[in-house]
Amino acid sequence: MSIELEQFNNIAPGLLKGLNELGIEADPASLRRLFERADQLQYRHREIAKAVTTRWQDSVIAGMVPLGSSVLDIGCGDGDLLLRLANERQAFVQGVERDQEAVIRCIERGLPICHSDLEKGLGSFQDLSFDYVILQNTVQTLYRALDVLRETLRIGRFAVISFPNFAHWLVRMVFSLGGRMPVTPALPYDWHNTPNIHLCSIEDFLDWCRDDRVRILSSWVLVEGKVLEYEPEHNLSAEEAVFLVKAAEEKK
Repeated sequence: MSIELEQFNNIAPGLLKGLNELGIEADPASLRRLFERADQLQYRHREIAKAVTTRWQDSVIAGMVPLGSSVLDIGCGDGDLLLRLANERQAFVQGVERDQEAVIRCIERGLPICHSDLEKGLGSFQDLSFDYVILQNTVQTLYRALDVLRETLRIGRFAVISFPNFAHWLVRMVFSLGGRMPVTPALPYDWHNTPNIHLCSIEDFLDWCRDDRVRILSSWVLVEGKVLEYEPEHNLSAEEAVFLVKAAEEKK
């Protein structure tokens, strides 16, 4: 989001006017300091992100899954997580993936895989046919996100759901100060090529849990390169989140 002096001079008058209309006192010098501080924070965040694997959720999820569990991964990609669960947790695994190249890669790795539309191909799975259903960084790419979330709770006794947190401070800062769709380590796409169509925040996800009477059993977040147990203030500081949930009333 680095702003050069000429760009800043072009942006500042309109931004100052907007702030003053909202009753927020600001001047060019203080606004300039804010932009400089924002650049420092963004640079620091990028440096921290370089040291963190993009698959940080895998270790958290592996720790949730007991030995010998049955696991369905919806949107499993190349099958990295399924392979880890099969090897480390002796899990009985099954993947669902719509990308043909990813399906071929799973087959080459010896993983059972169903090549299907993630939003249409789940009806063939029986109620509670898996111990765990995983939706890892997939929910934000779906057209009917709530339908798939509810399917995870129908098919699995437990569901593991992870997603990028759109309320992260860097996302807010890039959008509010830069005026463009945010590009961050957790959201690395431009507006025109992003697969993300239904972004949400942690608070949005918690609202759904309350509305659908979903029980949250455990939750983890990524904050400045550290994996922490979720706390309410993390809606601002967490870049990504992982939740272990189950339906309030388990079907018999």
